[in-house]
Amino acid sequence: MNDPRTQRILSSCLEDNYGVRGAFSRLSGENLNFLVRVGQDRKYVVKIVDEAVPPAAIELQYAAIEHAVEAGFPVRLPRIIKNQFANIETRLQNSLNGFDRLILMEFIDGNEMSSLSDISEILVFEAGQTLGRFDMAMRDFQHSAARRNHRWNLAAADQHADKIELIEGSDRRDLLGWAFGSWRAARAGLESVPWQFIHGDGHDENLLVSGGRVVGLIDFGDCCHNPRVCELAICATYLMMRCADPILRAATALSGYQEHTVLSADELGLLYPLICGRLAVSIGVANERKTIDPDNPNWFGGEQSAWDLLDYLRGIGPQAFERKVARSV
Repeated sequence: MNDPRTQRILSSCLEDNYGVRGAFSRLSGENLNFLVRVGQDRKYVVKIVDEAVPPAAIELQYAAIEHAVEAGFPVRLPRIIKNQFANIETRLQNSLNGFDRLILMEFIDGNEMSSLSDISEILVFEAGQTLGRFDMAMRDFQHSAARRNHRWNLAAADQHADKIELIEGSDRRDLLGWAFGSWRAARAGLESVPWQFIHGDGHDENLLVSGGRVVGLIDFGDCCHNPRVCELAICATYLMMRCADPILRAATALSGYQEHTVLSADELGLLYPLICGRLAVSIGVANERKTIDPDNPNWFGGEQSAWDLLDYLRGIGPQAFERKVARSV
């Protein structure tokens, strides 16, 4: 990180509030996050909190992670470290790019699953298994801030349906309209299946791997109270992209998930429209972001893969999807 002002602001804040002194480097991704190295062995993550994120949402993340740890969840989580005043958030004395709040989190060694050139079926199984274990650990977790809406809330996917008009080409607009329609047709079914607290963003960038195993689950920014099946649908969506056999990927992730959290027949029937809905939201948000910053690849780098998978799913249809996934499990 070459910005001396940012270095000074973060250094002063961490030393005054956490007793931490280290070297900073910017982490990849669209959020303003930094790695802090203290000597040879200790590392932390500093997350700059967007002012649009209310303090209750940070309190929710802290409470959820601590609950999962206490429940015996075996995979490492980015635990938030309280400052010397026993607060989970810290105010910056000087604004940093318009933001003035941060949290300090434990660092988890590992690589994003998405960075692997070849994702084994064992890792796909473990991805599903990890989220199934997490949902089992969180089945009795309650927090007032969890009942919220946000940009990526899969139970409210059609809040982005107006973005169809941003798409160039009638064929693609028709495909995206079909995807939102598939989600909409299943919306009533969401009300009758189990709801609980979920991670809500268990894709391959938030699953960390090391030594061929899943070792970490990060980024709780989208956690919320949701239909339980949305957890697996989100994970499966990203694992199915950029692979030779999307159905096998979905079935393998489902097998792992159901080792710890068993989905009902009604929930399984919602997987197809929910995956279509997540793809539709991803494409819609990507095209909205193009109007804001067309040169930012972090915002829409996987768009073509999302289009390809959506076209594939429309081609096979829901009945074939359900039949093939059930046969593969």
